[in-house]
Amino acid sequence: MTPRDIGQLLTVGFDGLQASPALLAAIRQGRVGGVVLFGRNVRDAVQLRHLTAELQEAAQLGGQPPLFISIDQEGGSVRRLRDTFVPLPSAMAMAASGQTEAAARLVHLSALEMMGLGINQNYAPDLDVNNNPLNPVIGIRSFGEDPDSVARWGQLYVEAMQSAGMIATGKHFPGHGDTDQDSHTSLPLVAHQRPRLEAVELLPFRVAIAAGIRAIMSAHVVFPAFDPVPHRPATVSPTILGHLMRQELGFSGLLVTDCMEMDAIKKGIGTAEGTFLAIEAGADQVLISHTTTLQDASFERLTRGAIQGELSPTRLREALRNVAHTKSLIGQSSSMVDRELALQLASGIWESAVAGVGALERLPIADPITLVTFHNTQRTPADDLGAAHASPLKQFLGPQVHNHFTLGQSPSATDIQTVHTAAKGMPLVVALDNAVQHPDQMHVLNRAWTDGLVVALALSSPYDLRRIPVGSIGLTAFDPSTEAQQALAKALHGEISVAARWPITLEVRNR
Repeated sequence: MTPRDIGQLLTVGFDGLQASPALLAAIRQGRVGGVVLFGRNVRDAVQLRHLTAELQEAAQLGGQPPLFISIDQEGGSVRRLRDTFVPLPSAMAMAASGQTEAAARLVHLSALEMMGLGINQNYAPDLDVNNNPLNPVIGIRSFGEDPDSVARWGQLYVEAMQSAGMIATGKHFPGHGDTDQDSHTSLPLVAHQRPRLEAVELLPFRVAIAAGIRAIMSAHVVFPAFDPVPHRPATVSPTILGHLMRQELGFSGLLVTDCMEMDAIKKGIGTAEGTFLAIEAGADQVLISHTTTLQDASFERLTRGAIQGELSPTRLREALRNVAHTKSLIGQSSSMVDRELALQLASGIWESAVAGVGALERLPIADPITLVTFHNTQRTPADDLGAAHASPLKQFLGPQVHNHFTLGQSPSATDIQTVHTAAKGMPLVVALDNAVQHPDQMHVLNRAWTDGLVVALALSSPYDLRRIPVGSIGLTAFDPSTEAQQALAKALHGEISVAARWPITLEVRNR
């Protein structure tokens, strides 16, 4: 076993639109077996093809196996390829639309496009069952809160993506859906007993495994029912990655870790030590997304563990075998896709996903309106929307917008009074942006009922509609993307119908 073998287990990220000389050298030397791309690495298709070709050329020049080139292209708020690329609605929007055939075709087209761009592994679909309304990191990334539905949609996503030659990666095993903490910033715990975990959290993963999913990503989440060691997250648990995943669920594919720079690992056992423990526990691909020094330290820790015998040679050979086998399953790069067809399919899904509660009989709205959007909304590091994503609403609603106020996530009483005074006598449309986490936004909805209609648009979290005032309208497209906001505007104008499908349970007073 050589250091060049160790590098096959590491997938790293970097800054910028070009690979640095240091990264290219690390690839040639065999210190890296994969590269993960983010929005910071993408300008357009031409640049992206050049970048992925340069990365693979470095591996070839060094006599290394081809690289995993990975990305998080789930859809919705986690969508590294935007603008000119194939659009993907969020998982929850897909499920809410009910458009299974259109969704399968769209996911397949997206995978074909990524393969043509040199990307061969997608960290999707999200197989978490989002049954906690206060979950700050999963939410609309999940297909919903019903395990059977999540399993069906997850299987559809896996089959559509892998039929294009892509490595699909289900996440976050054994389930990040029922947490009220984000593993980017803390170490969550799921305290349910095993029968409940079997029936809910594990079901989508079992179905995905039966469907032939090629990779599964672990969660930095503690599960006492599966592992009695206190505070040990699944990512470094031999009980969970080894016994549960390999033996009980029978998964023989690639086991991937979530990023080891997330605080659940980094501020606990540490990135380098966590990398060693994850491989020892049963992981095959360790993800270190940002920092070169931590990537180097992790490589050195793995190398030292292998040389000194801390890491079982059997476990190391197994991990390398899984990496090599999974790379052998990668299909050939594809040709250009039909972008117009993709846009048509995606638009149909977003429009079919729009759902509403409350006084829907008062739609459409033709009167001039006062529009309120929010800026600087804090969101999870997994998202890549940017702070200004609410601004398209004014454009889509057009001259109907008589007043437009952009407020901070915690608007003052003075700000709210200014809005209400300006809106007197006309409908007030408020684009809630993750008010579950920023509840002060809800105060804007509390105008006197005699002043006019209140319309709440839930962008990032449909759960925001649980507390809208009696007599108001609540609409969501289960996705904060620009395209989803355009669908909401069409619903307000009566250009599309409002569906009754809800992939979540929404207990609303005026429903």
